Amino acid sequence: MDGVIDLRSDTLTSPPSAMRAAMAAAEVGDDVFGEDPTVNRLQERAAALLGKEAALFVPSGSMANQIAIKVHCQPGDEVIVGEGAHNNLYESGAAGAIGGVQLSVAGRGGLFTAADVDGIYKPGSNHNYAPTRLVCIESTHNRGGGLVWRAREVAQIVELARARGVALHLDGARVCNAAVAQGVAVATLAAPFDTASMCFSKGLGAPVGSVIAGTKAHIERAHRFRKMLGGGMRQAGILAAAALYAVWKILGVPSRARQAAA
Repeated sequence: MDGVIDLRSDTLTSPPSAMRAAMAAAEVGDDVFGEDPTVNRLQERAAALLGKEAALFVPSGSMANQIAIKVHCQPGDEVIVGEGAHNNLYESGAAGAIGGVQLSVAGRGGLFTAADVDGIYKPGSNHNYAPTRLVCIESTHNRGGGLVWRAREVAQIVELARARGVALHLDGARVCNAAVAQGVAVATLAAPFDTASMCFSKGLGAPVGSVIAGTKAHIERAHRFRKMLGGGMRQAGILAAAALYAVWKILGVPSRARQAAA
């Protein structure tokens, strides 16, 4: 295997020595009580990066997606996703088992249109159906070969969802890739969505962690669901330090203070 590059997944990245040093030096506290200063700093910076009021550090992208479903839906609701969506294929049936929701697949190859959504949308007024409460978009779309959603397609889906009173979640596990590909800020891609997630443990090289971001009310609900799902961590600043290093050292994204001063 010498000389062979393993391209199975961008999850095979490993923390560089400087990231490990940052983890070792991290200031920590009890994050379940909101007292880990490094986690708090990560959440503040991630919220700013995604253009949201607040953010919550969670162990995985799967947990971020499942928390989003629980934030927006009740058991018996419907969630519209793309073909091959991570929260449909790669989260061990959690949407049904944990969220109690029904998933409906729109489009082909991971992308779908507003017309696709409209064609399978189910109103709450008809009690024969599981009412459509949430639309999830995954960008970049992993199963689709890293497809990036066009802004126009997203805008049309958002317009329809708003007209129908349906919430929107961005599975942005690789949203930094999408931002680089399109030459726009991460916050620009997250702006149309009620909640958005991003992952630190893929191409960014951190060993663990994702965030979910949204309004303060969304994140207050998300905090309870994180605890419910077993994601309440204690001295998690060791992990948050790796995520901070990944985004603000490797990618060179400025902190909120530096952005304000620019």
